[in-house]
Amino acid sequence: MNAIFANTDVGRKNVWFGIVLFLVLGVVVGAPLTVDMFGGSLLTSDQYQSWKVIHGYSVFLAFINYFLGLAIDRLEMPRAQKEVISWSFLAAGLVGGAGRMTLALLSSLNQLGRVASLVETVLFVLGTLVLVRGQMQQKPAELAAGTSRAQHAHAG
Repeated sequence: MNAIFANTDVGRKNVWFGIVLFLVLGVVVGAPLTVDMFGGSLLTSDQYQSWKVIHGYSVFLAFINYFLGLAIDRLEMPRAQKEVISWSFLAAGLVGGAGRMTLALLSSLNQLGRVASLVETVLFVLGTLVLVRGQMQQKPAELAAGTSRAQHAHAG
C-alpha cells in the first residue's frame, strides 16, 4: 500500500475512494450482472439495464478519482486549490456512484436522478475550472523550468 500512496497527500482520499467505489460498485454489483448475462438473475430487463449503467458509470468515476488522486499532488498550484479540486471530484463521485446506487435501491432514480446528475455535473465543472485556472496561473518561467526538467530527465 505504501507504493500506491507514495507522494500523495491531498489526493490520498481520492485514491481510497476510487478503490472502494470500484470494489463496491465495480466488483460487488458487477458479479450479479455477470450472472444475469448467463441467464441466472432475478432482475427484470429494465432493472438489469439500469444496474448495468450504474455499474459502468461507477467504475468510470472510480478510475477518475483514483488517477486524479495520484496526479493532484504533482501539480504546481496552492494546496487550497488542490483541496477544492480533490473534494469536488470526490463529492461528484459520491453523488454519481453511491448516490445513484442508493436512488436505484430506493426506486427513486426516475424522480431524483436528474437532480443527482445536476449536482454531479456542477461539482465536476467546479473541480475542472479550478484545475484549469490553477494551470493557467502558472508563471511562464515555472512552465519553462518544468519543461526543461522533463527534457533533462529524458536525456539522462
